[in-house]
Amino acid sequence: TFGDPDFLNGPTHAVRIVQALHARYPALTFDFTAKVEHLLRHRHLLPRFAQAGCAFIVSAVESLSDTVLNNLRKGHTRQDVCDALELMRGVGIPLRPTFVPFTPWSTLPDFLELLEFVAREGLIGNIDPVQFSIRLLVPPGSGLLNTPQFAPFQGPLNREALTYGWTHPDPRLDALQREVARVVERAAAENTPPQATFREIVSAARAAEGTNADSPAWLVEPAPLTFTPRLSEPWFC
Repeated sequence: TFGDPDFLNGPTHAVRIVQALHARYPALTFDFTAKVEHLLRHRHLLPRFAQAGCAFIVSAVESLSDTVLNNLRKGHTRQDVCDALELMRGVGIPLRPTFVPFTPWSTLPDFLELLEFVAREGLIGNIDPVQFSIRLLVPPGSGLLNTPQFAPFQGPLNREALTYGWTHPDPRLDALQREVARVVERAAAENTPPQATFREIVSAARAAEGTNADSPAWLVEPAPLTFTPRLSEPWFC
């Protein structure tokens, strides 16, 4: 596992490492973490990684909201995420996105749209359920501190947690984050299949919205579920 998100910041060096690894241990698979923007910029290298045994790539997608992505200065857009996903499918390397669904700028429709996107794109098996519960952490020294975007929400420093507190302007979002965290923690302890956990998360989101109707069509008939290789420890963000 090459866990540095700047793995493709030095693409020539990355290729040399992977090719040397494959030459010495041809049966060994590997994975790496890369930014969405780097996957798109260095797309011509992806087939070489696939041929060398790349099992999957982790990428910090964070959100599908361009507002959130812009405020986080991620360097990619929603369309970039769609393009990267299509690109990865074309070369046969599974993409395992990570998310920060709960930020001061996220909305309940954003969260529901994320769930629908994951179901329609057949990504339920590619995402550790904990990723649907992640809340933005703002530690000392963060570039978000005292910015016009974050300042209206910024609370005092929690020294024990080493993060500045913040409260979402929509109380439903903070309550939903706590509920989703409870669902995924219990599911992890009980080794619940990801599709069942995902359905619970959808139910929690629709309850927060006040929707008590039957499951949406995209959940009743989601894209075919596939399971990809993954890291053995899912509790990361």
